[in-house]
Amino acid sequence: MKILKLFQITIMLLLVMSCNKSNSYNSPIEKFVFDAAKSKPYFDFATITDTSYQIIPLETSPDFLIGRVEKIEIKDNKIIIFDRMSRSIYLFNMDGSAYSKISRLGRGPGEYMEISAMGASDSTIVIFDMALRKFLEFDFDGHLITEALLQSDIWANDIFFFNDKLYLYTDWDECEWGNSRLYLLDDISNQNFEFFLSFDEEPLTLGNMGPSYSICKDKASLIYSGCDTVFSITKEGIVSPSYVFDFKGKRAKYPSRRPELVYEENEDDRIVNIDWVSESERYFFTSIETVGFDHGFVYDKDEKTHQIFDIAVNSNLSQFFMFSHRWVIDNKIVMPQSMSNVHRAGTFSESEYKLEGFYNQLKGVIENGNIEDNPVVFIFNLKN
Repeated sequence: MKILKLFQITIMLLLVMSCNKSNSYNSPIEKFVFDAAKSKPYFDFATITDTSYQIIPLETSPDFLIGRVEKIEIKDNKIIIFDRMSRSIYLFNMDGSAYSKISRLGRGPGEYMEISAMGASDSTIVIFDMALRKFLEFDFDGHLITEALLQSDIWANDIFFFNDKLYLYTDWDECEWGNSRLYLLDDISNQNFEFFLSFDEEPLTLGNMGPSYSICKDKASLIYSGCDTVFSITKEGIVSPSYVFDFKGKRAKYPSRRPELVYEENEDDRIVNIDWVSESERYFFTSIETVGFDHGFVYDKDEKTHQIFDIAVNSNLSQFFMFSHRWVIDNKIVMPQSMSNVHRAGTFSESEYKLEGFYNQLKGVIENGNIEDNPVVFIFNLKN
């Protein structure tokens, strides 16, 4: 796992300094003191989820074969899967039946060489191809609506729709307006931009995992590599800090100024990165990577309490069920699992599954499918 993350390392040293030189904002900022020594062995998600759930096996066919779920969205009762391996976008109905597919490899009109990023609104899907530096917009039936080249001085790690507006965000970008990390695009054809989160100076290196975002109704949250601050976008388009972590001087050091040596040059408790964020109306989640371990973090906005933990579990399920809170969509934990993981989960006793009907549905999916089939999407509702 650490070897994989070494390949993903791209920015860290000066980004830490630059990131924390934010402008002053009037919005309240929640501050968290992070101490890995206080991490508990596990956090039980049964305490913050209700007993409702969905198990959705995604239809498998020769034209619908998912290699890896890079991103998952749920829009207008469609499950949208971005698969970087097959360079395709797959759309499924909420019962798991195949709906449509976007796969147009090539260099010509309406085609792309790679899917560098994907964003979905309630009616359209936008693909960004960094190799050809162009956007392509499709409807949910897979029909091309329009395409346009991106301006030469802008790029993006990822794109997303929030409040029907398309945002481009990146760890670092130098353009004619200055050094910025977030852009609001009015239209992929006109390309009139607003830009946010500027840097004073170019960072020497970029940290691993890249930027991450989460959307919950009236707010989007952003985290950038090497940064201790989580930023928010409101529906009014205001971008400001919302959370900040105090690592008490435990940030990883780079004496050789070589980020790939971070695991060799630091003790196990040194903080490497905030890997990702996800958020519901009540809860804020993130994963914080130290040299020795990855720690989960959950903050209850109502109770104003937080907990650091090692492993996410759900006591309503088998202790060996691979529970993940990486994706939160509309107050729901959305969890794609490979069929191999599903088969493994089905080998445990029915008595370990306390949610009514869960075990029987799980066994039904296994009996009616093959281990090579597409992933199964599990959905759990977070409590309000």
